[in-house]
Amino acid sequence: MNIGNLQLNWLRTFEASGRLLSFSLAAEELNLSQSAVSQQIKLLEHKLGKELFLRKTRSLQLTTEGRALLDVVREGLQRLNAGMSSIFSSSADGVLELHVNNTFGELWLAPRIGRFIAHRPQLSVRMLQTNWDLEYEAANTELEIRYGTGSWPGFETRSLLPRILRPYCSISLANKLRSADGFEQTALIDVLGTPNGWLDWKRIYCPETAEHPARIHVDSYAIAASMAIEGIGACLLYDDFVSGSRLEPFLVCPFDAPISCDAGYYLTWRSDKPLSAAATEFCAWLDLEPSCISG
Repeated sequence: MNIGNLQLNWLRTFEASGRLLSFSLAAEELNLSQSAVSQQIKLLEHKLGKELFLRKTRSLQLTTEGRALLDVVREGLQRLNAGMSSIFSSSADGVLELHVNNTFGELWLAPRIGRFIAHRPQLSVRMLQTNWDLEYEAANTELEIRYGTGSWPGFETRSLLPRILRPYCSISLANKLRSADGFEQTALIDVLGTPNGWLDWKRIYCPETAEHPARIHVDSYAIAASMAIEGIGACLLYDDFVSGSRLEPFLVCPFDAPISCDAGYYLTWRSDKPLSAAATEFCAWLDLEPSCISG
């Protein structure tokens, strides 16, 4: 049976009528007239081709089909309400919803968010990952952690993490390197969309080979790090993405050879809206995290 044309309000009216076994009580609960309730039930019965109620002078009873349908509709409405609440519930109700840059969420926030949850156990946390500016434009959460230069009209920003990149590679590869020149024989992994990479690094530490570009390009530091762990090559990373994360046992910095990066990670929120209590508590927690400092 095609139920695509069934209206949700018909099902809500049927659930209330079946639960209360009264059109008048259902009308009172739904803030409808009794005739409107009766009409919606008739439309639903017509669409399904079955009677759902036995209408008697002083009572209302469900038919066999009506009793079976009531269980299905009740379960469906409960799941719908729970899903809607999960997606759209307000931060004022104790929910912190946060859009997070993919790499920052995976390598910095995920290993540390447990401390925030322990500190504020009454809050529910919902993290949604994003990567590019177009995704941020579509976001509607109070707080976002973005990657960029820190200039977004209409947003307040707070810089997170020192904007310093260092070379990282697997332990086995690091054991083979004797100096910065060793990277000339190593596959170099660059991250697309970032303003600084291996070309900048080589201009400082290996100027004679600086114009040789990186051989591999990916679209996130997290992917670059995963490839480095596999021994495919070396990548440039923020120290705080390695320290304390799942990467720490597998990646090392073979040389203390940092470069500055013109972009970084920023906590952002709309300047025309006050922050909720949940968002304010998250900002306060970030201030307490030792590695989450302005860079």
